[in-house]
Amino acid sequence: MNAHIHRLTASLRPTHRTKERRAERSMPHALPQAIAKRLQALSHRTLLVSWAEGILWILIAACSLALVQGMLDWLFDLSLRVRAAFLMADFAILGLLFFRFGISPWWNRLTPDEAALRAERQWPALRTGLISAVQLARRPDGSPALVEAMLAQMARRIAPFDLRGAVPWVQLKRLCLVAVAALLLTGGLMFAFAPKSLLLLERIALRNVPLPTETMVAAISGNFSIPVGQSIELSARATGVIPRSGRIEIVYEGRRPERVTVTPKASSPDVFSLQLPNIQQPLTYRFYLNDGRGEEWHVELIHPPVVSEIAFEVTPPAYTKLMPTPLSAGSLTLLAGSQLGISGKSNAPLGSARLVTEGEERTVPMKPQGSDQREFQATLDVPPKGLEGFRIELTNQRDVVSQNNTVYAVTVVPDKPPEILFAEGQPEKMNLITTQLPRRRFEVRDDFQVQQVFLCVQPLSSLGEGEEPNPEKAKLIPIPVPQASARLAVDFEWKDPEKSVDWAEGQSFTCWIKAVDNNDVTGPGISYSAPWQWSVVSLQTKREELADQLRRHAESIKDLSGVQESVRKDLGEWLKQEKTK
Repeated sequence: MNAHIHRLTASLRPTHRTKERRAERSMPHALPQAIAKRLQALSHRTLLVSWAEGILWILIAACSLALVQGMLDWLFDLSLRVRAAFLMADFAILGLLFFRFGISPWWNRLTPDEAALRAERQWPALRTGLISAVQLARRPDGSPALVEAMLAQMARRIAPFDLRGAVPWVQLKRLCLVAVAALLLTGGLMFAFAPKSLLLLERIALRNVPLPTETMVAAISGNFSIPVGQSIELSARATGVIPRSGRIEIVYEGRRPERVTVTPKASSPDVFSLQLPNIQQPLTYRFYLNDGRGEEWHVELIHPPVVSEIAFEVTPPAYTKLMPTPLSAGSLTLLAGSQLGISGKSNAPLGSARLVTEGEERTVPMKPQGSDQREFQATLDVPPKGLEGFRIELTNQRDVVSQNNTVYAVTVVPDKPPEILFAEGQPEKMNLITTQLPRRRFEVRDDFQVQQVFLCVQPLSSLGEGEEPNPEKAKLIPIPVPQASARLAVDFEWKDPEKSVDWAEGQSFTCWIKAVDNNDVTGPGISYSAPWQWSVVSLQTKREELADQLRRHAESIKDLSGVQESVRKDLGEWLKQEKTK
C-alpha cells in the first residue's frame, strides 16, 4: 500500500509533460459513475467560478478605465494619438483579464486526479481513498476482484458528498459588490453629466468630436495645404455660449507658440477668424473660445515645382543642310523656320506642363514623362517674326502651379534674301542696235543657296506718266543656273531678245535682276537689283554716240596733257628756287 501511495504522489508532481496532463483529463473508463460525475461537476464548478470572477474583474476594469480616461480627457483635452494609445492599453488590460480568468482556466481545467485531491483537502475524512480509486481505475494493480471491491466501497462512501462544495461561491460576493458599486458609480456619473459623458465615451472610442464644454468649437478652415507665400484665413464657429472674444494659438515650425486674440465677424457673430499674410513656414493652430477648445489643425506648405534641369537643341530647316546643334539658355539665336527642341526635368512629380511664348500668344502643351513623372519635352516652331521668348509653366500633382517662371529670351534671325552685285563699268543707260546682244555681268550671293535667277524686262511704253516699274508686269527671262550654290558669278548675254519683247528701233526697256533662294520654309527669299535701261537705236544714232564718246575721250586726253605740262613747269620753277637758296 505504501508503494502505491508513493506512485500516486509521484504522478501528481508538476514535472509531467503537457501530453501526459491531457491524457489525465479523461475519466478512467473503469471508474464508477457515482465518482466520475461528482469529480466532473467539481471541475466544471471550478471553471465557472473562474469565469464569473473574470467577468466581474472585466466590469470593474472597464468602469475604472472609462472614468479615469474620461477625467483625463476632460482636464487635458487628449489628442487623438494619446487617446488611441489609451484605447490600446484598455484592450491589452481587458485581454489579459480575459486570458487570465477565461482561456487559461479552461486550458488548465482540473484533471480527475486534481479534482480528487481538492475534494480530499475539503473533506479530510476521505483521506486518500478518492485519489487511490481514480489511480486504480486507470492502472489497476493486483487482483481485479479486489480493485472492483475497493472502487465500489469508495462509491458508497462518496455518495453523501456534493464535491462541488470544494469550490465555494463566497469569494465572489465581495468582488460582486465591488463590481456593482463600479457600475452604479459609472452609470450615475454618466446620467448626471449626460450628454457630455456620452461625448467623452465617443472620444474614448476615437470618434472625432470636440470636448463637451459650454462653448463648442467647430472647425471651418481645418487642415489645408497652400503654396509658399500665400495668405490664409483661419476660422472656427462657436456653438452654445457665444463669447465676445477668444484666442487662437499658432505654432510655427521650430518656434514658440503665439497666442492671438480673435473677435467674431460683424456679419457672423458666431464665427471667429484671423487673417495671416505671406505664409512662409508650416504651422499648427487651435481655437480657444470661452471654455471650449478646438482641435489642433495643421497648415502644410506646398512648394511649387521648379525646373531643375533644362536643355535646348535647335534643328535648322532642311534646306540649310545644317545638323542639329545644342544651345545654352543664354544663346537662343534661332533661324526662322527652325525647330527648337526643349527637354527638362522638374524637382517634383508633375501633373501637367506647358510652354508659353512671349511676343505672340501661343501655348505648347507638354505631357509629363519618365517613371517619376518629372520629365517634360516640347518642340517649338520658330516663326519668321513675333517670337521674343518663352517660359515653362509646371503644375505638380497637387495642382500647384510654378511661380516666377524664367523667361528664356529668343532672337529670331531671318533668312536674308539674295544679294545682287553688278560688275563695275556697266552704265545705267545703254543704247543698243537691233543686232547687238544685251549683256550684263553680276554676282548673286545668299546665306545658303541661290535657286533661280531671272532678267526682268518691262517696256517703258507700258508705264504711265510718273508710274514706277512693276515686277509683276515685267517679262521674266530665266537665266541658267548651272548649280545651286551660295555664290553665283553670272556673265549673261541675252541671245534672242526679239523672241521675248518688241526688240525694235525706238523701243526702250527698264531691266533688273530677280534672284530667288532655296528657302522653302519661311520663304522663298526674293531680291531685285537696281534697275537700268536698254534702248534700241538706229545704226546712225549709235555711230553718233560712239563719235561723241571718242570726242569726249580726246578732249579728256588733251586736258590731261595740259595739266601735265603745267605740273612740269611748276616743278621746274620750284627746283630753280631751291638751287638759289
